[in-house]
Amino acid sequence: MRRVFAALLVIGCSYRTPYQEQRSYADTLKPANVRAGPADNARVLRVRALVDGDYQSETPRWEQHISAQVDRASDVLAAQFGVRLELESARPWSRTGPLPHLEPAVEQLAKDEKGDGVDWVIGFVGSLAVFSAAQDQLGVAGLFGKHLVLRAMSSAAELDALNEQLKLLSGAEREELARERRLHKETAVLLHEWAHTLGAIHDRAPDTFMAPAYDKSQATFSPASAELVRLGLKYRGVAVVREAWLKAYRELLTGPGASYWDTAERDHALEVAAALLAPPQPKPPPETPLSPQDAKQLEQVALLEKAGDLGRAQVLLGPLADRNPRSTAVQAMACALLQESGAAQAAMLAACARAADLPGAAANVLLLTAQLRLASGDARGARPLLQRAESTKEPALSLWLAQLDLAAGALQAAERAAARAAGQKGADQIVAECARTRHFIGFPLDPLAPDREPDYVTAALAAHAQIDRRDLDGALRSAAQLGKSFPGTPAPSVIACRARSRGKALDAIRADCATAAGLDPQAFLPQYILGLVAIAQSSWAEASTRLERAIDIDASTRQVWSSLAAVEQRLHAGRALRELQGRFRARFGTELVPALYPPGWAARR
Repeated sequence: MRRVFAALLVIGCSYRTPYQEQRSYADTLKPANVRAGPADNARVLRVRALVDGDYQSETPRWEQHISAQVDRASDVLAAQFGVRLELESARPWSRTGPLPHLEPAVEQLAKDEKGDGVDWVIGFVGSLAVFSAAQDQLGVAGLFGKHLVLRAMSSAAELDALNEQLKLLSGAEREELARERRLHKETAVLLHEWAHTLGAIHDRAPDTFMAPAYDKSQATFSPASAELVRLGLKYRGVAVVREAWLKAYRELLTGPGASYWDTAERDHALEVAAALLAPPQPKPPPETPLSPQDAKQLEQVALLEKAGDLGRAQVLLGPLADRNPRSTAVQAMACALLQESGAAQAAMLAACARAADLPGAAANVLLLTAQLRLASGDARGARPLLQRAESTKEPALSLWLAQLDLAAGALQAAERAAARAAGQKGADQIVAECARTRHFIGFPLDPLAPDREPDYVTAALAAHAQIDRRDLDGALRSAAQLGKSFPGTPAPSVIACRARSRGKALDAIRADCATAAGLDPQAFLPQYILGLVAIAQSSWAEASTRLERAIDIDASTRQVWSSLAAVEQRLHAGRALRELQGRFRARFGTELVPALYPPGWAARR
C-alpha cells in the first residue's frame, strides 16, 4: 500500500494541470529583458515630444507615460553607448487625421517643430487599428534626421487574444503580461527609430533592435548596428567632420561585414549618406548671358536644324557649346541635335545629361535624359529627373512623363502624370497598366511610400523576368531578398507562387499561392494558378471560382478564359459557358475556344 501511495504521489507531482499549462505558455509570451545600465556620468541628449489628440485620448497621464518610455530607452542606451535621453518637454500637437502610413506625419512634425535647443523631436500618434509587427508601421524616422514619429502601442486586439488564450489565469496576471509586452514594444520601437537617425539600418538578426520587424525577443543592438550608432553619436552635430563621418560610414557598410545588411537598403542608405553628409557643394554659377556674337551663332544653328542640315549645325555648335557650358539654350540644342541625327546612345546621354544638370533645364530635356538613363538600365539615375519634370503642365509632356514613370516603377507618379494628360491618346492605357502591374506583382493593402515604391516594383518585375528565363532558384532567392527589404508585403509570395507552379508538387504550389492570395486578394497570379491546381486535382467547382476571380481581377489574359470555359464544360454548366462566351466575344471580338484537358490529364500532370 505504501508503494502504491508513493507511485500515486509521483504521478500527481508530474501531472500538469490546465492552469500550469497556461501559466507555462504565458511565460513563453513574455518579452525579453533588455540590457540596461546605470545612467550616471552618461552624456545627456535632449528630446522634445509632441503628442497628437489620438495619442492623448488613448493614453491616460500621457506626459508621465512618455517620460517613463524615454527613461526606459535611456537605461538601454546608458548600458551600450554611455548616453541617456532627457525629456525636455511633452507638448500637445495639433496634427489630425488618420495615418495609414507614418511618413506624412514625420514631414508635418518637421514643419511644425524645428527642434531648436534639443537633439531630437519625437511625435507621438495614435495606435494602429490592426495588429502589425512591421517596424515602419509602428514608428518612422529618416536616416540622419532629427525627427521621428512613434505610435501608441496599446492594442485591444492583443489583449483580447491573451484573454481568450489564457482564460485560466487571473485578470491581473493577463493584464500584467499585456503591460510587459506593451512596455517592451514601446522601448524597442523608440530605440529602433532613434538609431535610424544616427545612420543605423535594418540588419538580419531578428532578436536585435534593428530587425525590420518587431519581436518580443529583442534585447540589444547587434554589434554591427551598434558600430553605426556609435559613429553617429561621435559625429552628429559637428559640421566640420561630415566628410569623415561619410567616409567611416561607407567603410562600415561596405567592409567585411557587408553581408550583414540587406543589399537594397544598404545601397539606399549610402545614397542618403552621400546626399546628406557630403561636404556642401558650391552653388553653380548663374547662367551667363550669351554674347551678341554667340547669340547670333545659336540662331544660325537653329536655322540649319530647321532646314535639316544637321551636320553643319553640329560643326557650328561644337565650339559654341564649349564656350558656354552653363547656357541652358546651347546645351539643350546640343542634346537635340544628337537626338535628331540618331547618335549613339552613350554620346546622346552624355550631351543630354550636361543639359539636364543645369538648373533651368526644360522638361523635355529632363524627360529625354531620363529615358536614356532608363534605356541604359539606370532607373535610379532617372528618378530625380522625372521628379524635376513633374511640374510640367503640358499634356503631351505629361503623357511622356507618365510613360517614363511607369517604366521606372513609380506607379503613383505615373497615375498623377496620366491624370494631367487626360484626353491624350494613351493616358487611359497607362492608368490601366499601373493597375495591371499592381495586380500582377501583388501590393500591400496600404500604399507603399512613394520613394520606396519604385524599388519594390522593379525588384519584383526583375524576379518575374528570372522566372521567364527559367531561373527558378534565382527567382526564389530574389523573392527572399525582396521579403527582407519589404517585410509583410505580398510580392515575394506571388513570386514564389509562380516559380513553384513550374514544378509538379501540387501541395507546395497550393500552399505558396494560398499565402500570396491571403496577403493580396487582388493579386491575379495566385488566383489563376490555384485555379489550375484545382483543375489538376479535379476540383472543378473550386477551379471555376478561382478562375472567375482571376478574370475579375485582370481580364486581359485569354488563357484564363479558355481554362474557365473548359471547366464550365466539365461541370456541364451550359448557361454559365454561354454567358462566358458572350463576355469574351464582347471584349476580344472573337470566339472563345475552351482549353483541352483530356481525361486523365490531372493524374498525368
